[in-house]
Amino acid sequence: MWTSTAAGQWLKARPAAWSHPLPAALALVCALVPATGFPRMDAHLCGRVEPCEPRWWITAHLALAGVVVFRWIWHLPHLAASALPLIALGVTLQPQTPAAARTAVVLAAGYAFVGCLHRCWVARKQRTLALDAAGPVRLPLPKDVDTTGRGGSDLGCGVPVLGFALLALALSAAGSGWLLSTENWRFAAVLTLVVGLHWGGSGLVGWHGIAALRRSPVPVLRVLLRAGGGSDDRRTDVFATDDTTGASPVFSCRTSLPKDGTLHEVVLYGAPYAGGELVLLTGRGSGHTTKPVRPQYRADPPAETWQTGAAPIRWRAGPGARALVLGYLAVLTLVAVGLQLHEAEPRHVRALAFLVAASALPVVTLLNWQVVADCDGLRVTGTFTVHHVPWNKFRGISAEDRGFRIRYAIDRDVDVYGVLPPRWLAELLPRRSRARAAVDGIRALAADPALRPTEVAPAPGPYARATGPASAAYCLALVLTLLLSP
Repeated sequence: MWTSTAAGQWLKARPAAWSHPLPAALALVCALVPATGFPRMDAHLCGRVEPCEPRWWITAHLALAGVVVFRWIWHLPHLAASALPLIALGVTLQPQTPAAARTAVVLAAGYAFVGCLHRCWVARKQRTLALDAAGPVRLPLPKDVDTTGRGGSDLGCGVPVLGFALLALALSAAGSGWLLSTENWRFAAVLTLVVGLHWGGSGLVGWHGIAALRRSPVPVLRVLLRAGGGSDDRRTDVFATDDTTGASPVFSCRTSLPKDGTLHEVVLYGAPYAGGELVLLTGRGSGHTTKPVRPQYRADPPAETWQTGAAPIRWRAGPGARALVLGYLAVLTLVAVGLQLHEAEPRHVRALAFLVAASALPVVTLLNWQVVADCDGLRVTGTFTVHHVPWNKFRGISAEDRGFRIRYAIDRDVDVYGVLPPRWLAELLPRRSRARAAVDGIRALAADPALRPTEVAPAPGPYARATGPASAAYCLALVLTLLLSP
């Protein structure tokens, strides 16, 4: 049985904020780009440009750096800690790289390496605390628990991609022009090595973790669990056994359990720790983790307290978020002006136009979204449209990938996507995001009618929430200017 006291000790063993992978990944990217001469990748991958003599260890080094930055340093610190010294050594041994750039890579890799070691040490400490809470009892995994889905799909994808990477290396070495040019085969080799190492490494670690639970009796913990209905409806929240209200999750993970949003008792097979794998047995069936348990770098900010009031309640993007979005548009404009003044190559102009077009809808949504709650229901403003959701037709709200979904009537939904910060960013923010507060607040108002406002919100004027459409028109004008410029 995992009590609040034992779970609190486990939580106190969380990694320090300085070991968060975001600053380490950013430092590595900023150091590796000038060190590898990314804009001149042809010269980096070849001993000579004409004809190209591929430098195989350089290609493998770049692929390893890519998978460490974009995957392993975030989710697999033990693999990243093994690879980071190789990355630093690979750059140090390149005489054509300036000494300052080599020093920067060594320092960035060292910072990331120390952070990964710290996270591994914390994981070991959390595992020890979980074993102490479980006591001396060890039980074998039930034979009818299906764990075949963990790791197999990633491995099944990673192995063929790695095979294709080897083919790309061979074709680039032979100077083949089959399907792609020799230059493109070199880039394909780096890209597919990154993807293959990402899938293959993740799948192998997941498969090994579940297989370890099968091999011998494991510790068991009785906990409370809620699949869905929390800060992210795709994740499962785990609570101490005496936290019967589900107020303070100890950790969360992705599992194969059905997402019903209800709190019920389960038995955990395995010791929970950052990066660990678990099997969950409930009265309704069984499941397992589909992603490793993720560490929590700080305590969740407290949720807002709700009191009965008359005035309508309004949620929308705060001034900080709106300033960042408008600043992003200003940067895009400055880059576009710079490309025109320096008569940049057409491919660079087209790439910027594609970036502006791809950013248009997220920018509009971030500036325009709003939820107003009054005595009659919810008025939800998304990218361009406004939906009215009466309380008597409200069916629920769920936090989805980067946004939230409101369900009402029989089969109607309102989706507001792109407004929830990603998990790694939310962990660094000093307070809950406005969208997260909206999800929590709507759930509270729907559960307790006494908390709902007693007044009706005034109808929006003709110029209300005009920032979003104006931004959409601005992005369209910028794209046309870039594409039609001589």
